[in-house]
Amino acid sequence: MKSNRLRSKPASIAKTRWASYAAAGAATALAGSQSAEAAIHYSGLLHVKFPPHRDRTKTFQLDQPGDFLSFVHSAFGGNEFAVYGIVSAAVWAHEISSGNYAWKLSFGQAISDGGFLFSYGNRGNMAYGWHDPGTGYVGFRFNNGAGIQYGWARVTMSGEPDNAFIVRGYAYADPGEPIRAGQRSSDEQAPNQSSLGWLALGAAGLLAWRKSRSQATR
Repeated sequence: MKSNRLRSKPASIAKTRWASYAAAGAATALAGSQSAEAAIHYSGLLHVKFPPHRDRTKTFQLDQPGDFLSFVHSAFGGNEFAVYGIVSAAVWAHEISSGNYAWKLSFGQAISDGGFLFSYGNRGNMAYGWHDPGTGYVGFRFNNGAGIQYGWARVTMSGEPDNAFIVRGYAYADPGEPIRAGQRSSDEQAPNQSSLGWLALGAAGLLAWRKSRSQATR
């Protein structure tokens, strides 16, 4: 009986230690994930309407006063997308005979790879929305003196002739950080690349993996 008790103790201790190691590993992984997410700032889901036959102007704050997005709609069907930076700013757009038009970017496009038109001081080049109806991403960049920052805004256009639109949300990265259209956190792709690593951490890892999966598919 005595020898049986001695044999059972090491197994019990091993299980306790394994649980402690797993909990510590999960806490470390989640803390690292949260610190990495700080590199990209997401507005959250928005539903800001710029309806037809109405004048409306709305600005959205970026990292500090002086850095902001600007959206304008006129009752006559005109619209304007712009970004302002303390030092400089620009919208990813292309120029045709009738003016500058924002490119309708797709989910996952790298914003820093874009064709940014010449910016006018601290105001990014004004750009009109795309003609066809549908949802896309507008790429922008700005500089507050700490370095260039890139971001995106998700917009649903009604198309001509009213050119009404809805701003669905936006995000921007810290200076020097890359960002892709639709990306909401800097580690958003990590679960797809190493999902087994998350799952190995147990319930906490599974919850973190599911959360990041749901964010990536919105």
